[in-house]
Amino acid sequence: MKADPQAYRSAVVTSFAGFLVQLTLAIVILIYAAIAKDEVAETIFYFLLAGLPIWVSLMLVFHQHRLERREAIEAEMYAESSAAQASVFEGIDNDLRVAAKRLAWMHKALLPFVSVLVGGLLIGIGLWRFEYLAPADFDNFQPRTGWAVSIGLTLAVVGFIFARFIAGMGKQEIWSHLRAGAASMAGTSLVGLALALAHGAWYVDKPGLFRILHAVIPAIMIVLGAEVFLNFVLNAYRPRHLGESPRPAFESRILGFMAAPDRIVESINDAINYQLGFDVTSTWFYQLLQKRLIGLAALGVLLLYLLTCVAVVRPTERALVLQSGRLVREVDSGIVFKAPWPFQTVEKHPARAVRQIQVGEMLSQNTDEAILWTNRHATREMFLLVQPTPTGRTTEAAVTNDMALLAVELVVQFAVADLSKFQMLAADGVAWRDEMRLDLLRTVASRELMLSAATMTVDDILGSSRGELSELLAGSIRDAFNRLDAGVDVLFVGVAGAHPPQQESVALSFEQVVAAEQRRESYIELAEAVALRTLANAAGDVELARSIVVELDQYESLKDTGASEDEIIQQELAIESLLAQAGGDAGAIIMEARAERWSRHMGARARSLRHLGQAAMFRAAPEVYMAQRYIDTLIESVERSRLVISAFKDPYIIWDVTDSQSSFNAFEATTNTQE
Repeated sequence: MKADPQAYRSAVVTSFAGFLVQLTLAIVILIYAAIAKDEVAETIFYFLLAGLPIWVSLMLVFHQHRLERREAIEAEMYAESSAAQASVFEGIDNDLRVAAKRLAWMHKALLPFVSVLVGGLLIGIGLWRFEYLAPADFDNFQPRTGWAVSIGLTLAVVGFIFARFIAGMGKQEIWSHLRAGAASMAGTSLVGLALALAHGAWYVDKPGLFRILHAVIPAIMIVLGAEVFLNFVLNAYRPRHLGESPRPAFESRILGFMAAPDRIVESINDAINYQLGFDVTSTWFYQLLQKRLIGLAALGVLLLYLLTCVAVVRPTERALVLQSGRLVREVDSGIVFKAPWPFQTVEKHPARAVRQIQVGEMLSQNTDEAILWTNRHATREMFLLVQPTPTGRTTEAAVTNDMALLAVELVVQFAVADLSKFQMLAADGVAWRDEMRLDLLRTVASRELMLSAATMTVDDILGSSRGELSELLAGSIRDAFNRLDAGVDVLFVGVAGAHPPQQESVALSFEQVVAAEQRRESYIELAEAVALRTLANAAGDVELARSIVVELDQYESLKDTGASEDEIIQQELAIESLLAQAGGDAGAIIMEARAERWSRHMGARARSLRHLGQAAMFRAAPEVYMAQRYIDTLIESVERSRLVISAFKDPYIIWDVTDSQSSFNAFEATTNTQE
């Protein structure tokens, strides 16, 4: 192809289109990564972003080639003109080649700079993402498989088609630099295909590929970046012909094989010819095989595709024929004919086999050690709340308030009776995975176990009633599965084991419980004896004392409910009557209280009558009463003193206030002498 401005203009347009395509794909994968929180997709975005400088540099270089070609044409036209023969314009031709000088600068400086930039970005981003991500980051990741597969296949298909198109243009010498863009677009196709395959494997319960992809893509980026720097070093020592454009270092030879696989075939042909010593590719058989290779490959693919119309169901299996996820029919063992994939698919399941779910504790694989209460023999335990063992004195309220813990192991064996119902178990028309169905059945059985165990005591489950619990659970679990319409037949339900929480001193603790129950019984007996003795001492008779307590409770209830005063008084009289009949301490206290009441009553009455008599005496003869009271007062005041009355005109009264006692009492106060 002739190197003219129009040819380079096509290269500029193609480079610009490649830039837009890769930028669009990068934006799409970035939006998906942000919405789905997909770290692998985010790494792919950085990979696509690192390839954008390649397209920008190709646009600039091809545009400069176009300007250089225009400049060369103008220089040729000028050289053929008469003005070029004039001496005044000699040497001006070299001054007019500005575009050629700028183009030479781009090949010498711009492309190496972009190569170093791209290589540094690939290695830096690869190292960063390799250290940033860890397998633990994907433990809680919820993939959006449909979107991921669609976007990944879009990147793969668009990238591969565009890479093949640009690689075809790169076969022309003037467009050879486009091979770098084709390699970048091939890398886009590769990572897009890897993303689609990883999410597709996750959909079929194989998340391992997705978990290692976070390390594979950064590793690929590091390898490609190292290749760029290796090419950069080799370009400095690679000899070139005069006028030959240097090959940019950012052109990946590794990704170039994906963009142009025909070059791989050419390399293989050359290797075969070299090893055998003659031109094998020119023989008639090779030529015939080469001409019919596409047809033979297509026939092989067609035969392989037609084999998807046949499926073999084993004798222990049953199968479902599905069309677009919808159930078509259920088939038994044997050869099954159906429409080819993906129009119809066959899902085979071990429906005739006896399946088992285990509820509660899961036994460990180490069976060398004996299974005892005192050693840990399970990897997982489910504790149930059961009623404690009631004793002879335990009331019903005490039993309902106390609970006990037991670890119970329940084994449920079943067989699938209706495969279609089992496959569509609680899925609203969408078949669940087998693990989810088993988890649902296990949850239902666990619920029935908890409900049944809550009605039994510790001794019932640990003792001889364990068989009754198994029979009870067999019926309840069978009914629960039937209500669920699970399509299964329950074959066996049995309590395989039951024990209290495993601790080092569990056996000793159970012995302590028995001893504590005996002590509690003795304390109860002692308390009842004390209660009887107290009631007998208080009322003289136990039954009478209890009757008094009942009446007192009724009295308190009358006061709390706001009964009339008459009712309260009647109740008080009834209680008082019962207390009067009591011959114990309460009766004695009541009799003493009554005697004290009458004593105080009569004393107060005597004082009242005496006061009335004194008032009558005062009204009859006030002077006599006052003189009498005066004399009585003097007598009371000098009752213990000596008084001498003289007959003299001016009487002189001498008070002798000395103590009349002959002995001294240190605890009595001393009386002062006054005149």
